[in-house]
Amino acid sequence: MSEEPSYIDTHAHVQMAEFDGDRRDVLRRCWDSGVRWIVCPGIDIATSNLAGHLAQQEPGVFAAVGVHPEDCADAPLDYLEQLNALVARCREKTVAIGEIGLDFKEGTPDHMVQLRFFEEQLQLAVDLGLPVIVHSRLAVVECLRAISHFVGLHGVMHCFGGTAADVEQAAGMGLCVSFTGNVTYPGAHAIREALKACPLDRLLLETDSPYMPPVPKRGTRNEPSFVVHTYHAVASLLERDVLDLSQRIEQTARELFNQHEGREHVGEKDVPDNAQR
Repeated sequence: MSEEPSYIDTHAHVQMAEFDGDRRDVLRRCWDSGVRWIVCPGIDIATSNLAGHLAQQEPGVFAAVGVHPEDCADAPLDYLEQLNALVARCREKTVAIGEIGLDFKEGTPDHMVQLRFFEEQLQLAVDLGLPVIVHSRLAVVECLRAISHFVGLHGVMHCFGGTAADVEQAAGMGLCVSFTGNVTYPGAHAIREALKACPLDRLLLETDSPYMPPVPKRGTRNEPSFVVHTYHAVASLLERDVLDLSQRIEQTARELFNQHEGREHVGEKDVPDNAQR
């Protein structure tokens, strides 16, 4: 009997309100589709707290905590202390600081304010010995420059939207690069070229649920089970067997997030429809 591929979704916001009505079903579909585990990042204190609660309740979910650049203007003054406390409360299931970074699209907070929050959270990650999950919309170069000042820091450039040259720079810094369902979109030629430039030992895949569903699920709410479509599309683009690709990505994800065989036991617990306590 041939071995079946298994999948990792390295970025899925399943703690968010979009899943409050059917979270249990979403996760059941996730495990049934062959996804072994997912990383659930926060974007502010509240969603980081929810990610930690969900990770404690569901063995296949691991949390990341952080303040997103679009949310930094509303963060409490003691946000670093609160993030530190969230990690301490859920240390075994917290695998990264994230989602953090820079977002230079129009209407986002002042760039210097974003940079201060980003650098403070990069330092927190160094202090805690955790990798970072980096948001870099229209700011890949600036994110890489900031990260370069922190020796020994590991992480992943999530939902990558940079160039092939940016991929090579990130990989050269020891960072992973993660692609979402947008790599399947007909017009995403530059993203596919960036994907092809990514070394296999630096490549990760994600859904970014509930956003950016892959073909053939465009127009619907994204969810972790849909990462299977992205794996198959990427395997085709790279002309690789999907089993080989999935094994390589799982190894990279485990090395980055320090997960080990046997640590997670996917699907053994039911997940309440609302993860908040």
